[in-house]
Amino acid sequence: MGCDPKKITHKDFEKLELRTATIKAAKQHPKKPEYVLVLDLGPVERDVQVVADLKESYKIKELIGKQCIALLNICPEKTGGIESTAMILVTMLKEKPRLIKPDKKVLPGVKVYGIIDNVCTHFD
Repeated sequence: MGCDPKKITHKDFEKLELRTATIKAAKQHPKKPEYVLVLDLGPVERDVQVVADLKESYKIKELIGKQCIALLNICPEKTGGIESTAMILVTMLKEKPRLIKPDKKVLPGVKVYGIIDNVCTHFD
């Protein structure tokens, strides 16, 4: 029995380096309507920068200290001359992006896992 080519396998999921992050800085992009965020990934990782269009959902001061989920192993992209080295995960609520975050505060940089039955899928 084959798998639908649009679906991913466990091995595909394990390629994703998903981590918890805490937004430690945010500022308005100088050329675009997006924000430039600095994500704290804890003491073992360097901070990363993300350009994200969250203006309709959050004020800059609301973002500082919020936790989110970041995808770290993507190719960097430039938006208006500023490099984004990670991606944050969001969902949409009334056509506005909302951060996906842990339901309780966790340390920044903690790996995000997937569970099927009692098998924990991870990256190590």
